[in-house]
Amino acid sequence: MSAGAWRWLAAVLLVANVGLLVLFVIGTSEVEPEQASIPPLDPELPRLELVNELTVESSGGSGEACYSIGPLSSLLAQERAEDRLRPFALALRSRQTRADSDRGWWVYLTAGNRAEAVGLTRRLAEAGVEDFYVVTSGDQENTVSVGLYEEIENARARQARIRALGFRAQLEVRREIVPQFWVDYRIVVGERTPWRFIVRGSPGSRHREIPCWDD
Repeated sequence: MSAGAWRWLAAVLLVANVGLLVLFVIGTSEVEPEQASIPPLDPELPRLELVNELTVESSGGSGEACYSIGPLSSLLAQERAEDRLRPFALALRSRQTRADSDRGWWVYLTAGNRAEAVGLTRRLAEAGVEDFYVVTSGDQENTVSVGLYEEIENARARQARIRALGFRAQLEVRREIVPQFWVDYRIVVGERTPWRFIVRGSPGSRHREIPCWDD
């Protein structure tokens, strides 16, 4: 093969190698990964709230506004609410009310006097019944209690068992008078207070605007 042919072949091989190198570099170049999209937060998840974001819902204007939080479950809850509100309030007022509260279901036997009540307890014991006692004072004096239950199904089952033994068991809602605690406070309209923390810590309580009271 002549020298010219060798030079021509060498040039063709050089061009081919350069082309292959270019294709290799392009094919193996790092591709920037696509940034993964962040899914939106679940709206049901709790959101962090700062104290200075917990504003009193007011209709606006100027002057003073008064609000009440309650009913709170205990005197301790009332005192804690006062401690939280004191740095923000112009005035605080604590008060207490009483209310009927359903405390479950009561199964019982009636008796005309103490002797009859004691006789019922002897018969209950002979029949294998446990967990009973005689009420010794109050409106239900001489009543024989045979069970207190939170669930009506359990109370009905107990009543049916006692009746099956020959006793006239009765069933009724057990009600008690319970204290309720409240905190009223006065603020400058638009002032921020941590009332939501108080309400969240006391299930069943509410925050509402009330007429301002005279000092």
